[in-house]
Amino acid sequence: MLGHSRSDSMSDDEDQSVQMEGTHRGKEKAKRKRPPMKKRSAVWNHFTLLEDNPNKCICNYCGKQYQCHSRLDGITNITRHIKTCESYKTFRAQQSGSQQNLTSEGGEENASNLVLGKGWSQDACRRAVTKMIIMGELPLSFVDNKGFRHFCSVAIPQFVMPSRRTIGRDVMELFLEEKAMLKSLICNNKQRVSLTTDLWTSVQNMSYMVITAHFIDSDWCLNRRIISFSAIEDHRGKSIGKKIVACLQDWGIERLFAITVDNATANDSTVGYVTMQLLSWRNDDALVLAGQYMHVRCCAHILNLIVVSGLGELHASVTAIRNAVKYVRSSSMRLRTFKQCAEQVNCPKGIVVLDCPTRWNSTYLMLMTALKFQAAFDRMAEVDKPYEAFFAEKENNVRRVGPPGPDDWESAERIVKFLKVFYDATLLFSASLSVTSNLCYDTIGLIKSSLTALQESTDPWVSSMAYSMREKFDKYWESTGKINKMLIIASILDPRAKMDFAKHIFEIIFCNNSLMVEQMTKAVKDLLNEFYDAYSAFSASSTPSMYGESGLSGSYGGTSSSQRFTTEANLVDVACGEYDDAFQVSRPFLGYARKVSVQNKSRRVVSEVERYLKDPVEDPSNLKLNVLLWWRVNGSRYPILEKIARDVLAVPVSTVASESAFSTGRRIIDEYRSSLTLAMVEALICTENWLQSKLFANPAYNLQEDIKEQIFHMELQEELIRSQASTVEAVSADIGVMDV
Repeated sequence: MLGHSRSDSMSDDEDQSVQMEGTHRGKEKAKRKRPPMKKRSAVWNHFTLLEDNPNKCICNYCGKQYQCHSRLDGITNITRHIKTCESYKTFRAQQSGSQQNLTSEGGEENASNLVLGKGWSQDACRRAVTKMIIMGELPLSFVDNKGFRHFCSVAIPQFVMPSRRTIGRDVMELFLEEKAMLKSLICNNKQRVSLTTDLWTSVQNMSYMVITAHFIDSDWCLNRRIISFSAIEDHRGKSIGKKIVACLQDWGIERLFAITVDNATANDSTVGYVTMQLLSWRNDDALVLAGQYMHVRCCAHILNLIVVSGLGELHASVTAIRNAVKYVRSSSMRLRTFKQCAEQVNCPKGIVVLDCPTRWNSTYLMLMTALKFQAAFDRMAEVDKPYEAFFAEKENNVRRVGPPGPDDWESAERIVKFLKVFYDATLLFSASLSVTSNLCYDTIGLIKSSLTALQESTDPWVSSMAYSMREKFDKYWESTGKINKMLIIASILDPRAKMDFAKHIFEIIFCNNSLMVEQMTKAVKDLLNEFYDAYSAFSASSTPSMYGESGLSGSYGGTSSSQRFTTEANLVDVACGEYDDAFQVSRPFLGYARKVSVQNKSRRVVSEVERYLKDPVEDPSNLKLNVLLWWRVNGSRYPILEKIARDVLAVPVSTVASESAFSTGRRIIDEYRSSLTLAMVEALICTENWLQSKLFANPAYNLQEDIKEQIFHMELQEELIRSQASTVEAVSADIGVMDV
């Protein structure tokens, strides 16, 4: 009890000391500095005070600094800024309805390195995964990959990975969205398009047909879009034509300019069927000149026929070099020996390429690369005994041709020079997102000049080959009338060429036959005027007012200078009665204007064509001139010719744009994914093409890049084989040491 009373009681001294301590603490509290008031305005959510100067703040979005003293400046200036800040508007548009994450802006090199709120949403991530699968040509089941799911769980823990069925639905949804946007672009502008098409048989033993649309938009950008990738029952011309017509109806395309196809016989009936169907639509501008020049034959295919006809029997030198390359590429040991020989004689780095005998361009590449390693092959003959034994063997009861000697290498050099013209022409024809129609006739003239020169060669084999190729050239590109004169119009619409260049090519093609040159010149000029008449009629029907773009302003000078002198006093018809149309009276000046417009219609048609042809040409030596940009800048001087140029320059001269889709098809419909539905296959291929076109400006099909890529993968595979062989040798050596 005593202890309890002592603990509950307090002495007077202790009580006094506690009171003094409380008084001391109260005085200290009274002396403390009052903390700054918290910023209550919502505008401070978007600005940060500077540490070195609290009277200044910085915008969290664009980085601009403002004075913000509470009494001197206030918040008026920063409130006004956040209402007009473009960076903040972009931020709000991107982050609407999404979760905010903190991230650094500017990286390590940026001194400010601001921490901003960036948006995140489940839907945005799902859409990104969908695009990744489409553009990467990945299987839909990729989202079930354990490694990918682990990566996402670490990188984006809050992201819920969708299933492959959900991704499949997202692919179709994205396909329909992109299709609607592209369809709106084509239909709203009433775009006239040109088509390319081709057929392909998949591993499913099913025939697929691809249709690619080519057009120049209002910004004078050349576009290439796959608009159909569907199965077809057979390869008959009518079946192909029905697919094209159905595709045009599906996309709402009412105006067609040209169809580029290969030289298969079925394609003649295809173009005929499409022409008949479009004319039956009773749409006056569905076709130009009733489709007379709609059929464009693939120039790359014609060129291949020309070269193959000349290479019917290859020179023995080509066979000898092919056998030598075949020996080198037959095993990793021989290839390693060849590379050692190449290093000993200081040959350039690289590798020899074995050709495909049925593809002349691959034979050209084989000879071109083999010539760089001529010294290495000669060295192989000296140091590698199996090399000579290889040529002593018989193949099909005949001794192998080779090894290549000095005469064979000399012949190979001549053949490479001979084929280089055709190889370069193939690359030019194969471009799919650069204008090719304006350079097509120039390339045809180059081929004709080359064949004429080669016919006079002292080498009988080269001369004989040139004669065979000349016969095939005349069949398609000479004066037989089978060449599409629209391609000549395309060269005239190049501001560096015009009519003088066309006449120059005529002199080459017709061997300076003045009569033929004059006839062809007149025929082409008449055709240009026919195009002009047709497009003038289209413009008149689309703009009924006589003051439209093809009205009086361009009647006499071709320029719209009258717009600069327009006053506010407009001439209007006068009505005698207030509401009675029976008393409507036209001003005499307006009646006179209509009469002059009718009288000078033919003069106006001729004047614009003549003015363009008589205007000075651009520098022909400027090979990098952007023809589309020139027409975008100067098209207002020739309003009708501008419309013709927009359609003619968009015409592709080869079907490579459509054929390149089959390389994608082979990866999507491989032996493991042959169960995909037709709708899913089309969605994957078309959407990939559309997304790639958005990301890359002018993703032209480049044959040279494809070849480099193939060579790279071949070298990579050989390095892998060599490393595996060296590993086996090392292991064998270790085993031998252990046995000892």
